[in-house]
Amino acid sequence: MYKQVLALLIGFFVMVDAIAVGSDSRYVEEFHPSVVVSERDKKIVVVFLKNNFKESIKNDHVASGEIYYIQVRPLAPDLKYVWKVEGDQISSVFFFKWKSAGRAGRSMFVLTKTVVSNRLFEGYSYSVMELPIILEGDTLSLNFFPGDHPSAALQNCYEGVYLEEGRVVTCAYKNADNIKKYLALQDG
Repeated sequence: MYKQVLALLIGFFVMVDAIAVGSDSRYVEEFHPSVVVSERDKKIVVVFLKNNFKESIKNDHVASGEIYYIQVRPLAPDLKYVWKVEGDQISSVFFFKWKSAGRAGRSMFVLTKTVVSNRLFEGYSYSVMELPIILEGDTLSLNFFPGDHPSAALQNCYEGVYLEEGRVVTCAYKNADNIKKYLALQDG
């Protein structure tokens, strides 16, 4: 069984590599290194693919990337779509375990960074997306719930200069450690 899982994992990573790098990288490439998520004896591999269609499609919105996962323990070799990623880059992927009764459970967070350059502002915008990790029976999954909006403080947190005023602003939530501290305060 172990050899079969190992062979599947190797095959999966070869497939992801073929999709992300070996295919026409003008359109798809790796956005962030894959992440393994474990819960008890269940395990999934999360894949972040960057969508380079933005350069070739005009007049329609194209997300920067997409998140997928495959369940590897127990074996279910089916690539599942999670959600889209908005932002120029994924700065960090980290985990936080909620303890409060209403939100108990573990989530994966994706921190994105976007360059902002216009006549009003020059700098970066940071945003956080929460993806709850759900364990049901033999299935471990990663989900995005569009109705669940994270705290406004973690969305479009600007760092840079407001050009007309010359005012410099700093984002307090541009790294995993500061975001985890903020989440812990919200959880308490």
